[in-house]
Amino acid sequence: MPQPTERSFAGIAKETTFGTAVAATAFIPVTDIKPKDKLTLLDDKGYRGSMVEVYDKISGPLWAELEFGGDVFPDTIGWAVTGILGDLTTTGASAPFTHAAAVLNTGTAQPPSYTFTDYYAITARQYAGLKFSELGFKFSGDGLLQYSAKGLALASAAASAPVPSFTSGAPIAGWTGAVQIAGVSSLLLLDGEFTVKRPVTALNTADGSQAPYALWSGPVSVAGKMTLIMEDDAQLTNYLTNAKPALDFNFSQGAGASAVQVKLHASKCAYSDAEISRGKDYIELSVTYEALANATDAGTSGGYSPCKITLQNAVTSGTYK
Repeated sequence: MPQPTERSFAGIAKETTFGTAVAATAFIPVTDIKPKDKLTLLDDKGYRGSMVEVYDKISGPLWAELEFGGDVFPDTIGWAVTGILGDLTTTGASAPFTHAAAVLNTGTAQPPSYTFTDYYAITARQYAGLKFSELGFKFSGDGLLQYSAKGLALASAAASAPVPSFTSGAPIAGWTGAVQIAGVSSLLLLDGEFTVKRPVTALNTADGSQAPYALWSGPVSVAGKMTLIMEDDAQLTNYLTNAKPALDFNFSQGAGASAVQVKLHASKCAYSDAEISRGKDYIELSVTYEALANATDAGTSGGYSPCKITLQNAVTSGTYK
């Protein structure tokens, strides 16, 4: 019998040892999950006196790729944020706790790994060793704050279906965002994107295992887009003069112990393009930007970071990392 898509759910848990699967400790509301085991097939093309090209396919390295996304919940987004940046500082004695994430610059500089659990009504499969390679945020004044995440993991394995327990919180509406450009409040943002990328490479060695020896995280980059109502030339001037302003997209709601926040901050952004658009009844300015590494956005591990992402929620210290 066919199985209903709506019964799907996703779980996640931090690993103590890379690649050692652990049961899900948190469950993430998602609107899309695309897990894919990646088996490399090696062609046998040895000449055998016949006019053919491939005689066999030999199993090569095996790993998995994951994509998932949905609306941003201020507590469950913390795994992806920590997983791609690596440096996390949590403060607060009680809810709301504040989690500040930046690029990890000590030791091997590798972010934590996670086990991702995908339940698709038939059964559950675990993807151990998940390392995040991309985390993108999209927001607009008339929609919800949304995210998409990508990563590499070890090949999936069948697992017992966990009993999910979802966050009691709510996703964040885009209109709650407080936007600052160069430290000055702006009411003109129509929509925007903020994307963190980090290449992850499967290191396949001759070690007797079909699985990668490691999934290695490379350097972090941050880029994005903004569409603004064009009431003046301020942002066009920032582009023309290569001013490199700071950008803040600060989404928050609630009060007291129920206060939550998702703040995307980059202290130094170079505008790579600024285009005036007259496609609507009002003039827009479309800006693309790249966040540059700087010491201000660095975390407790020091060095440089192109951004700092701050979360406020009821999640205690030691949960994400």
